[in-house]
Amino acid sequence: MKTAIYYDDLFLLHDTQNGHPENANRLRVIRRRLEETGLWQQLSRPITHRCTREFLELNHTRQHIQRIISACENAPASLDPDTVVSARSYDAAVLAVSALVEAVDAVMAGELHNAFCAVRPPGHHAEKDRAMGFCLFNNIALAAHHLLNHHQLERILIIDWDVHHGNGTQQAFYDSPQVYFLSLHQWPLYPGTGRPDEVGSGAGKGYNRNVIFAPGTPADTYMQTFEEVIPAVFEQFSPQFVLISAGFDAHKDDPLAQLQLTEDHFAAMTRLVLQQAAAHCNGRVVASLEGGYNLMALANSVERHVRELMQVGS
Repeated sequence: MKTAIYYDDLFLLHDTQNGHPENANRLRVIRRRLEETGLWQQLSRPITHRCTREFLELNHTRQHIQRIISACENAPASLDPDTVVSARSYDAAVLAVSALVEAVDAVMAGELHNAFCAVRPPGHHAEKDRAMGFCLFNNIALAAHHLLNHHQLERILIIDWDVHHGNGTQQAFYDSPQVYFLSLHQWPLYPGTGRPDEVGSGAGKGYNRNVIFAPGTPADTYMQTFEEVIPAVFEQFSPQFVLISAGFDAHKDDPLAQLQLTEDHFAAMTRLVLQQAAAHCNGRVVASLEGGYNLMALANSVERHVRELMQVGS
């Protein structure tokens, strides 16, 4: 078994216009770095699967899906002050979802040990009926639905270490005991959700956990918390599969937040999650790119993240 990177040039055609922080250069610098290090040639895979509109309805309303399609037909268009689309944005967003589905299928089949999906647009802010925060469809939530519905798994752990709270993912599974959503994020910060008292509801109470960090929190403090929380959640929930919303905007050089992590910390975080996954779910892990807006920091962090995946995927 091995590691794979899922990517397609179509993601570059999601054009967010000049000056937007979530732009195609994010993927260009990731690919360039991984090519320079030889990792791309070893790991890159095409995305051959394409999700249907009906599949998107596992997490989104028909009205939401049609709204995205219509906006792209009239592009360029803005869905909110932060979220813009171009003519090919719907196609790119569907392919981003498809990448995750193909990745989890390959891991479930034993063909891969783990995977990183280098996709855009990102997804964790997208709610059932609302695009927001640069996100159109919730890639990670749809992958979790696929694991529940198609693979009949019962316990999926989603770890979201993007510096912004994954409000859309929380909404998707807030009342479900089958998906444990763990978000570690800066507070206060966009989108304003993700308080520690948001713990789930009904049957899902206790399966939603938000760990917050004040702006400027030292990296050592963050890491101490991370190293305490991750093993505890694995021990409590014993997941059968782990999905990572891998945002790298908690990096000290990121322009959209004020946490203090470096690529060394992201490597250590990845390593700990993989160790726990090996003990609890046969190492089944798929990570999907979310945020990260300083290009050099993003390239450095993704390289380190992928190298850690490879250590157990070789």
